Amino acid sequence: MIQTRLQEGFCIDTCALIDLGRVHYPPDVFPGVWADIESLVSRGLLIAPKEVFDELKGVDDEILKWARRFKEMFKESDEDQLQEVADILARFPGLIDPTKTKPEADPFLIALAKSSGWTVVTSERPRTSPNARPKIPDVCKSYGIRCISLVEFFRERGWKYTRVGVP
Repeated sequence: MIQTRLQEGFCIDTCALIDLGRVHYPPDVFPGVWADIESLVSRGLLIAPKEVFDELKGVDDEILKWARRFKEMFKESDEDQLQEVADILARFPGLIDPTKTKPEADPFLIALAKSSGWTVVTSERPRTSPNARPKIPDVCKSYGIRCISLVEFFRERGWKYTRVGVP
C-alpha cells in the first residue's frame, strides 16, 4: 500500500485524551485548549482508532460526552491496518494485557499512525527496563513512527495559553 501524505496529522491515544480532559486541562477550565483540539478534529488532522472511543466508555464523564460529539475522529480499521495490528502483536505480544476481554487500543493506534504516516500523541513513556512490557513509544520507535507527548504536541502546534486579567 502506497501512502501519500497530504498533511501532517496526529493519532491520539486514550491516555492522552484522558490526561487532557480529566487530569490537566478540563474543558470547563481550559476552553481554549479544547477549541484548538476541536479545530484539528474538524479538519481531520486529529484522529484515533475506534478502540480509543471504546476505552473512553469506561467512565461516563465530560470526556466521553465530548468524544460522542466528535465521533467522526474515531476511525474503523481497514484491512491493511488490521494486518498491521497482527504484525505489531506478533512482534510485541506484551503490548496488550492478555487477561482483558475487550481489544486494547494501542496496536490499533500504532497501525493507524503507520498507515497514515502521522505522529502518535500519547502520555505513555518508554519502558525503563528491558524486561518490562513494551509501551507505545517503544513500538513506535521500532517501526520508525514519530511519537510525542502532549506538551510536545502543544509546542509543535505553537499553542500557548496565558491568563489575561484577574477574576
